[in-house]
Amino acid sequence: VGDPDKRFEEDALRIIRALRFSSVLGFEIEEKTRQSIFKHADRLMAISAERVSVELLKLLCGENVTRILIDYRDVFAVIIPELKKTFDFDQNNKHHIYTVYDHMAYSVGFAAREPDIRLALLLHDIGKPDTYFTDDAGVGHFYGHGDVSAKISLPILSRLRLSRDMTDTVHTLVKYHDY
Repeated sequence: VGDPDKRFEEDALRIIRALRFSSVLGFEIEEKTRQSIFKHADRLMAISAERVSVELLKLLCGENVTRILIDYRDVFAVIIPELKKTFDFDQNNKHHIYTVYDHMAYSVGFAAREPDIRLALLLHDIGKPDTYFTDDAGVGHFYGHGDVSAKISLPILSRLRLSRDMTDTVHTLVKYHDY
């Protein structure tokens, strides 16, 4: 409503809330508002983790979450900077047609709409860039990435100030997702 720059300056949580509404309700965000979201995304760092987490978990359960995760990945990297290294990271493997980040975004969208499952899928391959190597045939592999992803996810889950139960569940799902 009104000038998006002013609205986001008044309360930066409106940025993630706009993304949540788009994810849940399926509408496109108007171009001027979209530009303002990117312009003011860094303001999310000043919002309490609890408020951001509530919106993030609702957003992750939206039907249109994959589009939002991909189109606004730089905004999510403000909330979870560890995601940046997965952007445009080619997996070089015939079993993977997407970059690491896009694979995680699509996985979220295909999962049951349960916040802990969807958050685990957003983080499940976050350790792949740290474990990547190519074999003699040029095929990419990520041995041990579940353990590394779980290790990376713990500080993220702590920063998001999630409940102990949700933290334990998400961490376990990330760690053992290959099994």
